[in-house]
Amino acid sequence: MLYLIWFSNHNKYDECKITELKSLLQIFGYKNDIEILLSDRNTNKYKGEVFIKINLSEEIEWKNVISRSVLIKGIIEIWSEGSTYDDVLNDLLKKKYLFENNLDGKRWRFHFNSFGKIVIQDEKVRKMDHFKTILDKYPNVNLSNPQVELSLLEEYDQTNLGILKKIYFGKCIALRKNNKVLVYKRNVDMDPNNLERTKKSKLAWWINYSLNKRPVLGPTTTDNELAFIMCNIAKIKAGDIVLDPFVGSGGLLITSSIFNAICLGNDIDIRLLKGHKIAYLNPHMKHKSDKKNIFQNFLHYNLNLPEIIVSDNSKPIWNSFHKPWVDAIVTDPPYGNRATVRICLKNAQKKDNPVNAQPTTNASTLHRSYDGNNTNNDHNGNNSYYCNDPNGDKEEETNDISQCTQKHDILTTCNNVEGKRIKSFMTTKTVTYSCTAAVKDLLNIASITLVDNGMLVFLLPVQLDNLEEEVSLLKHEDFYLISYDMQTFTSCTGRLIVSMQRKPRIYSN
Repeated sequence: MLYLIWFSNHNKYDECKITELKSLLQIFGYKNDIEILLSDRNTNKYKGEVFIKINLSEEIEWKNVISRSVLIKGIIEIWSEGSTYDDVLNDLLKKKYLFENNLDGKRWRFHFNSFGKIVIQDEKVRKMDHFKTILDKYPNVNLSNPQVELSLLEEYDQTNLGILKKIYFGKCIALRKNNKVLVYKRNVDMDPNNLERTKKSKLAWWINYSLNKRPVLGPTTTDNELAFIMCNIAKIKAGDIVLDPFVGSGGLLITSSIFNAICLGNDIDIRLLKGHKIAYLNPHMKHKSDKKNIFQNFLHYNLNLPEIIVSDNSKPIWNSFHKPWVDAIVTDPPYGNRATVRICLKNAQKKDNPVNAQPTTNASTLHRSYDGNNTNNDHNGNNSYYCNDPNGDKEEETNDISQCTQKHDILTTCNNVEGKRIKSFMTTKTVTYSCTAAVKDLLNIASITLVDNGMLVFLLPVQLDNLEEEVSLLKHEDFYLISYDMQTFTSCTGRLIVSMQRKPRIYSN
């Protein structure tokens, strides 16, 4: 069966559309290989395209697919296509049985849409009237409650504006814009006010979970649409165990919990988990309490609460001798100026006398594990550490771990007075380390915890000039690299939405 996938023209996540489609097809039971569709993926064959044809040999419950998709607007069963309206009409005249089987004795309506050009209402009517010779035999038109919806789609050339490129005619299998039952809801006890508002305005179902509708906000919470796309790529289903090793304010776990997954997370910064001096209340909402911890957004949406722990990913706490138990890892490692990857620096000071304790400069207190050394390798192969400057907010790089440790201990001594008023978790100092090392730690954690064929989906910041070098970091003997879709920020920076799949383990007798 030939289908037309109608995608949103999304400026941010356009490259993710094929990856999301493939994952959703697998979630809802498509067994055959669809790699033919992705054969030209690296050549940007589908970049900027909103209409993509696929030929599937199996029946798919497309309403389930579109109920979870962020980037798909509709699914059309193609009856005819051509470059001119006369070509399409002549082809349809040879397929009158399609109209008889689908429209005879049923309520129906016509849907028109164009991409690349604004078409006024009178012109829309004129173009639909072009098919009157076939449709006049079926007078049972019902615009408000149809049983069948026919679709007429136009695609205009984006390089030569105004030039009609393709015309598609077919039957709507699933259309998010008009079909209210496709609004995805977690369960029947969803807030009726929010659901009714979504139906009336015909907004997408994920709008209810937008960041501006959450009571507690974090400084770097993952974008709402991107979070749902990542969870779709990870093929998260009800009952799956999902882990976020950089949980932060919990944005990705909220999305996973909406799909009824069992969620766990860990983070090194307990201030994020407790909401101490970092998270803030949404100023555009009324709040029942002033709590700002990670669980408030889950309670707001009546979601199952996740299990959260404080830990250092460079020193994994997950047991490797147990059976793998995580179905998917979805995470957004911190990067940039507002958030950095950090590891623990053991504090040798005594808890009962933090002010008079002497700082330690033992290099072995820096926790690193991925390569067996207490160092972090930069791109030049040198050992590098990133230290907070006590005289400012910026960070500087040094190759001397003793100097790095000493700077942090000086900062510890200066802040001891304030530290006595804070819980003991604040006395554990941390230092930043590179995103490269964080990715290696993440891959090692995923290799241990993920079940066979489990998915790892994460974001990786890249420099576009060194893209091949950045992608080489994703090579791991235990994983298949499924996709890396680019989101461009500037002419020289961007980030990859990376998806990897755990290879099946080979067990010896």
